[in-house]
Amino acid sequence: MARIAALAAILVGVALLGWFGYGRVCGGGDCVEVYCPSDRNIAAPDGYEFASRIFELNPKAQATQPGFDLQVQAALLKPASDGRMLSFFRYDEAAKRWEPVAPAVPDAQGAVVTGTFKDAPAVIAVLRRNTPAGEVVAYLPHNATLNQQAIPHVTIVHPIDFAPAADGGVAGELSRTVPKSTTYEVYPVIAANASVPGQVAVVESLLADARSRTNHVQQIVAKVNEAGVNGIDIAYLDLPATQRTSFTLFIGELAEVLHAQGKKVTVTLPSPIKTQNRIDEGAYDYQAIAERVDLIKIAPYRDQATFRLVMPEVLAFLTGRVQPSKLVLTVSPYATETGGETINRLTLVDAMNIATRISIRAQAEAITVSTQVNVAGTNIDRDEGLTGIRWYPETATVAFSYKQAQGGGSRTIYLENVFSVGFKLELIPTYRLGGVAIEDASENVLLGDIWPALIPFVTSGLPTLMQPNAEDLKPKWSVSGGTIEDTGRGSARWFTPAEPGTYTVSLTLSDGAALFENSVDVVVRPRQAASTTPSPTAGN
Repeated sequence: MARIAALAAILVGVALLGWFGYGRVCGGGDCVEVYCPSDRNIAAPDGYEFASRIFELNPKAQATQPGFDLQVQAALLKPASDGRMLSFFRYDEAAKRWEPVAPAVPDAQGAVVTGTFKDAPAVIAVLRRNTPAGEVVAYLPHNATLNQQAIPHVTIVHPIDFAPAADGGVAGELSRTVPKSTTYEVYPVIAANASVPGQVAVVESLLADARSRTNHVQQIVAKVNEAGVNGIDIAYLDLPATQRTSFTLFIGELAEVLHAQGKKVTVTLPSPIKTQNRIDEGAYDYQAIAERVDLIKIAPYRDQATFRLVMPEVLAFLTGRVQPSKLVLTVSPYATETGGETINRLTLVDAMNIATRISIRAQAEAITVSTQVNVAGTNIDRDEGLTGIRWYPETATVAFSYKQAQGGGSRTIYLENVFSVGFKLELIPTYRLGGVAIEDASENVLLGDIWPALIPFVTSGLPTLMQPNAEDLKPKWSVSGGTIEDTGRGSARWFTPAEPGTYTVSLTLSDGAALFENSVDVVVRPRQAASTTPSPTAGN
């Protein structure tokens, strides 16, 4: 039976090796700390201001040792209650620019911040973004636990708790797993979409006339007050274009009532579609809706093959009609599978389960001791015309294509991870959007870990744009007996052991950030001895 397991993070999320030093930046006088005040006059980059003085590395300070970290504290020029706008920056002398180097974590009083450095930059300072930090919105499945990495950074949590009922009411209960916090608001989601049979028809019926719309609004307001929350998110997706006017009227009426109570209304809308000569919003009038609500989250655009071509045009269209700060781009930790007319959402583990399937290219009776057996990655074998796992610069994703076992045809799986998300995040500052949303910010270990890309962006406002190491994407083969030789084409030659028995063949693959292994057990048979029965001869 095949077995798959996530083995380890190879590029991101590694554990700290330990502390080398713990120092402070000196405030003046005879400086004996790791960093001392500088008299250099260096301008802050656009969109930032100095939250601390500029400091230079003390030439008398002990150098950091390779592989160990340095923790530094710095006093702020004025206290800060929120560390999300603060970051330690280093000054690059060659490029003549400031670069983010570490988050700045404030103490309880907000007077001193702490940063952890991998090395000791020559010149550092704490900078504060003086433009709006933007929202960091975390969607959560009902009763899921918020990812620990997300907790210090999110501003809004959206547990997907409710659904519209046919009588205009709201079905569902508030998640019990999202604790109240002073750093984020909890706005539960009322969701309906085509993935649940009949839900879209229910919404259409509720929006059909003024009376049913008002009834639904009243029921939502009652649910908001019953739940004791300060806002609600409406995610009624997949509506036909005929609902454009009625949906806008419904949102306007709901916002008017809740705003009068001092509560917020946000909406999750599907991305407009790029047709041959225009951008089609379908049932969702972004401009009219934006005038009524507090925030619009653009749901994930699934087709990764066209994302980098389409989304810039879509965002240019929307920001020409909507205040950009009201728009939030949603990124996803899910992989997507495309081919034909369908686009499927997969967990990273499910996607890598497909990638790591193993085929033994021999009949069972032919697998004997001390012989060569050909094995292959079923869905990455280049001798079968497959692509293998690789980085696609045109889509800025790690992906692979494979052939369906049934029905024929080719499918392509795009793996969403720290690398691909970084390139999506660059659209947010480019179009001055109001922040980022995460489609699933739960502790689900089956999802791609995109937080190593999100956290630096949230703390600095700058996306991290990097590609995986090509060597990390190459398949790795291992066996529990005999030897195995990689062909470099998604297959291998296994030289079976001299003793019969059951042996394990394993294939390890990476998406560039984590390792995944699939294994199969193979029975190696003894060779049949040559027959000792004498052959009959003529005349006997």
